[in-house]
Amino acid sequence: HIVMRVSWTCFRPGVSPYLKHYEGLSYDRDDLHRKHMRARRATHTRENTLQLDFTAFHRTFRLRLRRNAAAFSQNFTVMSEDGFTNADLSHIYSGTLEGENGSACHGSVLQGQFEGTIHTDNGTYHIEPLHRYTSSQTDYHSIIYHEDDMGKHLPVKRPIFDQRCVLSVFSKVASYMRAVNDIYDNVDFEGIKLVNFKVKSISMTTEEDKNDPLYPLFIGPEKLLSLYSENNWGNFCLSYLLTNRDYSGVLGLAWEGKAGNWGGICSQYTTLRDGRTSTLNTGLVTIQNYGQYLPPRQIQLTLAHELGHSLGSPHDENSNCGDLGSSGGKGRYLMFPHATNEVRENNEKFSPCSIKHISKILKLKKDNCFVVSDQPICGNQIVEEDEDCDVGPNDTDLCCYSAKEPVGVQCRLKPDIVCSPSQGPCCSQDCVFKPASQICDEETDCQRESMCSGLSPFCPEPSAKENLTVCSQGTRVCLNGICAESLCVKHDLEQCDCPGVSMKEKCHMCCQQPDKPETCASTTSSMLSHYFQGKALALVGGAPCSGKRGYCDKFHVCRLLDADGPIARLKNSFLHLDQFDDIAEWMKVKISLCE
Repeated sequence: HIVMRVSWTCFRPGVSPYLKHYEGLSYDRDDLHRKHMRARRATHTRENTLQLDFTAFHRTFRLRLRRNAAAFSQNFTVMSEDGFTNADLSHIYSGTLEGENGSACHGSVLQGQFEGTIHTDNGTYHIEPLHRYTSSQTDYHSIIYHEDDMGKHLPVKRPIFDQRCVLSVFSKVASYMRAVNDIYDNVDFEGIKLVNFKVKSISMTTEEDKNDPLYPLFIGPEKLLSLYSENNWGNFCLSYLLTNRDYSGVLGLAWEGKAGNWGGICSQYTTLRDGRTSTLNTGLVTIQNYGQYLPPRQIQLTLAHELGHSLGSPHDENSNCGDLGSSGGKGRYLMFPHATNEVRENNEKFSPCSIKHISKILKLKKDNCFVVSDQPICGNQIVEEDEDCDVGPNDTDLCCYSAKEPVGVQCRLKPDIVCSPSQGPCCSQDCVFKPASQICDEETDCQRESMCSGLSPFCPEPSAKENLTVCSQGTRVCLNGICAESLCVKHDLEQCDCPGVSMKEKCHMCCQQPDKPETCASTTSSMLSHYFQGKALALVGGAPCSGKRGYCDKFHVCRLLDADGPIARLKNSFLHLDQFDDIAEWMKVKISLCE
């Protein structure tokens, strides 16, 4: 879950956008508003849909939408000075284009106007209300433009605020998160799939507050991020600040995900060496650059890029990764250090280098703060409440109707079908239960193998091996089927930080008598020879060492965070805020605009 603070306001009409080409839309707003109100009052999910048809760019768009606030958690709240309040998200929709496989659309309906994004085989279109750009009277109320026609950014206008602005901000955040999730949903992080972000809470800055430490406009992006990080965001996986400040080329910053508690996902409120406390699970994204309002796609890619840093990916640089995507016409990958306004296939994909980095951090930290998604979504290949099965967009599946089918049919078993493999590993590709005694879950360090029952698609829960069974390369023991405790526990001892001098020794396993730190010793010592026979046991890669000031690498050598290249420079800048010149160069995401 993510918490967001939004510190931009809405925009007063001004000059027209700098677009190479756009077309006006003049569909019946009153009719769309009536459809929206019916969908809003609907008590059944099959009734919370609406249709919108219009013609533009020499074709007809037939949007088939349903209410969908999946970008927000089920208990989403808005933070304000008066506390937490619930928010109305009934104006947010997603759906497809009728008769166009692979299409998708998402956005909002406010006062009878649809604002959002449409993905087609011919590229992506954006729809926005005309009043955002001009107060002139015209015969149309909205504009639609293709992403290829975004020649320059849109001009920033004077801020105003009203209740519609609040709903518009929710809509924009939903659109950003939907686009981000579309990117992450399709990535296999070495076995970790369907990584998804949901906004759990938003706080909005709607008025100037000179007592707010983030108020001064002259604050640079690095200082702004460090001040924002001084809040306790430990109850959330990540916390992001969305702002409309102009940082002349810097579109976003984020602490890079690292093992332990020193940045990125799941980092907790920590006391730093100068005595101050901070949470380093933070990042920021601005919607403005060089006095211009960024187009939606650029904001979406910037947010996805910064979240990539939070999950542990550095930029695609150096001889191994820096040239990825430079040939073949598919464009640079998402984590390339310089953002561009080109539209290429790789722009919304992670490179193999990024996937490797993120996979490592996810494996180390995901269990610390990730939660199971709380909203059923047909098409995510997870069978959830009110679904029989879920095979995603696969419309050739023999057992289950895909997410491309109409609402009410999608994610249901086909006629006369017993089961779907999407329900569990004990259903065959022929849509019948697998025979009893067929293995469905392999044996692990702490659990025995499981076998199908022949009566269900589900794999029975595996039985746990005996407590104190050794696991994790001989360094831990099992408790209730989980590799949960240090091997020291098996001998009624406690694990402790090794007092060794060398960085290699600091990644040995050491044990002590309960509550007696003076007895801490390596498993190689004579004090513990009765238990370990003098055998050296190395901690696994990623384990904390040296008083949690470092982590063990894959060679079982303790690497102090202060000596770990860029993170050391970042940490030093965080503690000495007057030294931001060098760190600015490292953290900047620069934009190169094609004229």
